[in-house]
Parts: sequence; C-alpha cells; structure tokens
Amino acid sequence: MNRISVPFCQIPGWMARPLLALPSLWLGLAILAGAHADQPSHYHVIQPETGGVLPRPYITSMTRTQDVVLQWVGKRGPYQVEQSDALSQGNWSAVGQPTTNLILSLPGTNNSAFFRVSGPAAHFAGADVCESCHAQTVLNWSDTHHAGAFETLKAAHQDKNPECLPCHVVGYGKESGFKDEATTSLLAGVQCENCHGPAAEHAADPANLSKRPILERASTVCGGCHTGYHHPTYDEWTSSGHSTVTPDVASSFQSGGAARIQACGSCHSGEARLISQANLERAPDNQRPVPTAADASFVGVSCAVCHDPHDITGNLHMLRNPMHSMVPFSYSTSATNSFAAQYDPQVNLCGQCHNLRGASWRDTSRPPHHSPQYNILIGDGGVTDPSIPAPQAQHRDLPNQCADCHMHAVSPTAPSATDPVGTGHSFAVNDQACEQCHLAGEAASRRQTAGIELQVQMISVVNGLNNWAVNKSSLGSKYGKLAWEYTTPGEISNPSADAKVVGPTTAEQSAVPDNIKQARYNLYLVFHDNSKGVHNLPYELYLLTNSINKVNIELSR
Repeated sequence: MNRISVPFCQIPGWMARPLLALPSLWLGLAILAGAHADQPSHYHVIQPETGGVLPRPYITSMTRTQDVVLQWVGKRGPYQVEQSDALSQGNWSAVGQPTTNLILSLPGTNNSAFFRVSGPAAHFAGADVCESCHAQTVLNWSDTHHAGAFETLKAAHQDKNPECLPCHVVGYGKESGFKDEATTSLLAGVQCENCHGPAAEHAADPANLSKRPILERASTVCGGCHTGYHHPTYDEWTSSGHSTVTPDVASSFQSGGAARIQACGSCHSGEARLISQANLERAPDNQRPVPTAADASFVGVSCAVCHDPHDITGNLHMLRNPMHSMVPFSYSTSATNSFAAQYDPQVNLCGQCHNLRGASWRDTSRPPHHSPQYNILIGDGGVTDPSIPAPQAQHRDLPNQCADCHMHAVSPTAPSATDPVGTGHSFAVNDQACEQCHLAGEAASRRQTAGIELQVQMISVVNGLNNWAVNKSSLGSKYGKLAWEYTTPGEISNPSADAKVVGPTTAEQSAVPDNIKQARYNLYLVFHDNSKGVHNLPYELYLLTNSINKVNIELSR
C-alpha cells in the first residue's frame, strides 16, 4: 500500500517537521499529556510546507501512563500506527491493526518508543474534475484571487520557486500534485483540493462517504499560506479575541447542549455560525445538524465566518456582508427566534455579532449583552427623548465603518521580519488608523478627553441611581445600593461577578420604576460599548443625560 507517514512531532510551533533524534525533545511532549478522547478532529497547526490541508495524518497528542494513547488528525483512513525504538536506526514496525478511528490505545507499549501514523497516499484530481458535479461552486471560484494564484507567481517571476509554489498550486511536492506548468497546468492555482484535501478517489466513487473530501472550518487551513511577514493575516488573527471561543461560553456548550450552541454559537463559534449560514441555502429536510460541543468550542470566529472562500460576493475581499450599513439590528438568542428568521445580509459584517443581542430596557434578569458596538456606532437602540433628535458622531459615516479604524492595514516598501506588512486582523486600533482623518498626535488627546467626559457622566448616573436606591426605593432596606440593579447585577455594581451579589428578584423588579429601568439600560449600553466615547460620543452623552433626567424625576417624587 502506498502510504505517506510522519513521525510524531506535531506540537504547535514545530510545523509538521520530522522529529529529530534528540532525547531532549521528548521533554516537550509533556505539554500534550492529558488530551481527551472527545477532542474534535480539527487541524491544530498550520502547514506552511504545503499550505491548506496537509494530505496526510499527523499526531496531535500522546499520553503515557500504563498504556500509550495516541490521537491524530486525518480525514481518510485506514490508518496504521508504527513504532521505532531508535530513530537513528530508521526501523519502523506496525503496531496494532489498521483503523479508521483517530485514536489508538497501545497497552504495555515501550514508554521510550517513537511513533508515527500513516494513511493512504494523496491522489489529486484538479478543479476541472470537481466541476462535473460542483459546477456553480467552481464557476464562482474561477473569478477569485485563489484561482489566479499561480498567475501572480508568474507575474513576479517566482513560478519555479519551491518556497512559493506550495501556496499557489495544488499538491506541490506530492507524487500526484503539481510539478510544472507544462505537465500539470490543471493543478495551477489555489483550487478545491488545497482546502478540502485530495479528491480523486471521491470523484471516482462519489457515493462512498468515506472518500469525501473534508469540510474544515478552522483557520489553520488558511494559516498555512496566509502567514509570515509578507501576509501575516493568520498570525495577527491568532492574537485577537476572534481566534478562540470565550471559555465560559465554551463551558456552557457542554452544559447547555444543542440549545445553547444554537443560541450563543451563532456569534461565539465559527463552527456553529457557518453551519447556520450554510443551512440558509439548504432544504428543510437537508439541514446540517448542530455541531457537537467539542466542535463548537474548538473553532472561534474563523476566516470563513467573514470571508466566503468560494465566491466573489459583491463586497470587498470576498466578505459575506458589507462593511457599511445604517440598518438597526438586534439578534435575539431566545429559542423562539431562529438564525434563519433573523439573518439580514445587508447588516454591516461586524454588526452581525456586535449588536444589542435582543436587549430591551424592559429586561430585568441581567444587563444588556457586552456587544452593542454596532448600535452605538449608528446611534440606535438606546432609550431616547422623542422630542429631542439624538446627536451623532461622524464615525458612523466612514465608508468602512468599523474596519476603517479596527483594520487599518500598512504596507512597508520592503517588508521584513522586523518591518512586516500589517493586515489589520488583530483588530486593534492604533494611532495610525486615527491619523487617516486626525492630525498626528491629536487622536490620543481626543480619546482621553472623550473618555473623561463620558466617565464623569456615567458617575453622575450611578450616583443618582444609588441615591434613589437608598433613599427612595421600597427595596432599599433589603438591597441598599443594589435596589436599582438587575436580578443578576452587572459589572458596575459587581465588578468581580461574585455570584453571592444579587439584585431584586424577578417578582421584586416590578417595584423598580420604568424611569429607573430605562436609566440603567442606557448606562449599561454605554458601559458595555467600551469604546470610551470613540464610537459615538455625542450619542452616548445624550443617552446618559437622558438617564440623569429620568433618575431626577424619580428622586423628585
């Protein structure tokens, strides 16, 4: 059987390079001890030697107790585990039986041995073969930059450079992969198999589910190519909050099951979001299932959540949604509101998740979600005075709104490791972004002034609410300053999130006047926007002033 194999060394950072015969390297393996058998079969590390999906299995973890337990990532078996007692001798012997599983326990195995896992050899087909069944997808792809990736190498006279080819063609370095334009031109460009793996066997037997290419939603597939100082998109993304699922949300996927994954996963999990997105175009009787908690927890807001890898969408950079919109949007996570019923493709890409999340001033259980940034930016969602038009800042009129500040890109004349390209995928705002519109040095002082002005107004609202709670509320004797709060108080009153700190119960919330509910709602919208006034200072000050007026009405009673 023609097989491709690799010794066990795939700890993140080693990038799939063969394990060197140095005993000290085994010290690093302790990092992976204790891996769980239900760990999802996703690609954990990027593959810069091949780009995209590595067309071979690789071991992700090993635990050594009384037995040796190996886990690996691979999408097409059967697999064979092999063992060597000394790498320098190059002697490998099969252990255990061939398996289609991705985990194997080896009882009584030599604890000093080295292991590798092998799988079937890669057989590439090329996009022309895929087109026979996936005509529309291939047609859409043919207009993308991926399809012309080899042409960009030719234009740069790098089309024979072995360091560049793995990310610009299909299967470079593999027996059935791209060799040169003269003999394998059908494998030029970034095609289906770069991201979905070798597909010749699937094309020959499409009904055989075991031979279907993979559908990997983790950003590691993209990271193999979109990395390094010339295009560090993946490197920057890994430094952002988008790269992981928030730990407490991931934990709730385990405890809350499918209902919680559907409710929160649409914004916290790339796996859940992309399945919901795909189901918009699928018949009711052909819907993809809710992902497992392990899968939902593994994939953060990955590349494909924002970018459609198959199509020129009509938005910049193959984005699924526009960069600018003024459409009010609030995605509710209640069980009665499905993703399909609420999805609005015209809403700003960032606003798809950074919105009110169904919050209302009538809510009493907890403050608004920590995501009202889009609504604050466009001046929407707060409790306002209908007789006074809400003032607005100019930031909402920027052509790319959020991205103009949070994704400012830089392109050095001569990129290097010390002066890399900046793609903006860390989503961190810096003064260079502000200086697109503001004078150099002006941005920092404006931010500081706005933050102080907003903080003063927020303190005034809190002081007024505390005054009302202690001196006017019928609940003051029981809750003190917490009498104005939600049943689960927010960070303003309970910054450490102490579960013992509670506010008025659901029944007792009826004793909180509407003016106080509206004031606290506006206060938390501004607090959770967390931009310190940068997003829309006039609107936020207006909301806080409205809150002060409402509290004063109750204090005067």
